[in-house]
Amino acid sequence: MGPASEPHNGNPGRPRWERLGWSARSLSLAATLGLAACASPPPPTFDLTAPSSGLSARGGRQLAVTEPVALETLNSQQIIVHDSAGSVSSLSGAQWSDKLPALVQTRLIQTFANAGQLRRVGRPGDGTIAAYQLATELRQFYITAGTGEAVVQIAARIIDASTGQVVSARIFTAKVPVATLTGPAGAAALDAALGIVLKDIVRWA
Repeated sequence: MGPASEPHNGNPGRPRWERLGWSARSLSLAATLGLAACASPPPPTFDLTAPSSGLSARGGRQLAVTEPVALETLNSQQIIVHDSAGSVSSLSGAQWSDKLPALVQTRLIQTFANAGQLRRVGRPGDGTIAAYQLATELRQFYITAGTGEAVVQIAARIIDASTGQVVSARIFTAKVPVATLTGPAGAAALDAALGIVLKDIVRWA
């Protein structure tokens, strides 16, 4: 006498374990589709630009442009806002296209190139034999909600690569009014303020 067959509850010919397996897979697929439907789209990204006009630069120095150092609040893709009480937040629904220090480094090198200095600038480690290093620090790069301004401040140092001695140093600051506290307006004002600072750095370096 063979083994007793399991009751099939209205689905003859299919083992119970198979029916349970299909049910589990169906539930898993439904849950996945539900999570995908609820996932919010990524926020719009904004870029920074390198000035291409009104530039002049002195020749003679071969420069390696390092990535700017920055506090953790600026070392991200967030667009930072400072309110009148001094608290820090990020602009909702907007972000930079890359981490801010890497983005500023790229636009600084491009600004040198736009000034006709492409052959004398590069990144450390890309094969450029540089006599000097241009080291920068992002000190301010945010919107001040209290005054309605975009503020960019970068401290720059030119360092002798052979001795490590700082041969020149300067702080560059620019402020630009922000039309509205929104992603497009905030990003545009910060881009304009950075453009002023980048021009000044290239002329100085």
